[in-house]
Amino acid sequence: MTRTPYTVTAPEGQVKLVIMNATDGLPAAFALMGTRAERKVALRLAGGCKGMDADDKASMIASFEEAFAGFRGLVWSGGTRAVKDGEIDIMVTDVPGVIAAGNPGSVALGTTPRTDMLRLQGESRLVIDEWGQMLNPDMSGILVVQNGPDGDMDWDGDLDAYFKLMENWQKFGAFKALGLIAWNGGGVTRTEIIRAAKKKWPVILVKGSGRATDKIIDGLEAEDTALIEELGTDAQIYIVTDPGEMRNVLMDTGFLSE
Repeated sequence: MTRTPYTVTAPEGQVKLVIMNATDGLPAAFALMGTRAERKVALRLAGGCKGMDADDKASMIASFEEAFAGFRGLVWSGGTRAVKDGEIDIMVTDVPGVIAAGNPGSVALGTTPRTDMLRLQGESRLVIDEWGQMLNPDMSGILVVQNGPDGDMDWDGDLDAYFKLMENWQKFGAFKALGLIAWNGGGVTRTEIIRAAKKKWPVILVKGSGRATDKIIDGLEAEDTALIEELGTDAQIYIVTDPGEMRNVLMDTGFLSE
């Protein structure tokens, strides 16, 4: 991913931004973006890339490209992009755009909490914090969740909104499958895994990706009873080690079809 990190590559040549207060109802305009996916299935990608070098990150992108070949549903994640030395510093949040670009019929969306004031920097580039982290220009739409016009949020501030959106897509949009894939990540990712597991959604954990995801895998393999109870004894947890295994799980759980 050596192209300029600032160029909008979303399919329509623009990224639609929707801003909501956390206490408000979910915005229909954003929900409708998800229903444009050809197949009514939605997968959320959770996690991060801390501790990974450039080769690891490139390998991650390639793994998801291979696993998702032919995907025509909704794939989404956090809505940010990191830039380092003028180039894309690859994160999990870059994966949905790559998947959508290579698979006609699929849709890439994102959500992010407003953790600080929105800012314009440089040549009027919109960034979401004082360090210059920007919204991801590969996604068709991004939902920014804020705590009113004057309040800030932590990085878990969009979780309630995105979980409710997924439930609404299933309830009102005829989505047939909802799921979560976890790669690396920290405390927020762990929370996402637990919440998705409790809803009995398929949860795919990528072994070897690091941090929170591997800690949960280690606990499951050690038969940690407290963790198993926290996840739910009837949770649908799948542990995968390579793109071939991930693809097989996506097939078995209805997210991919031949």
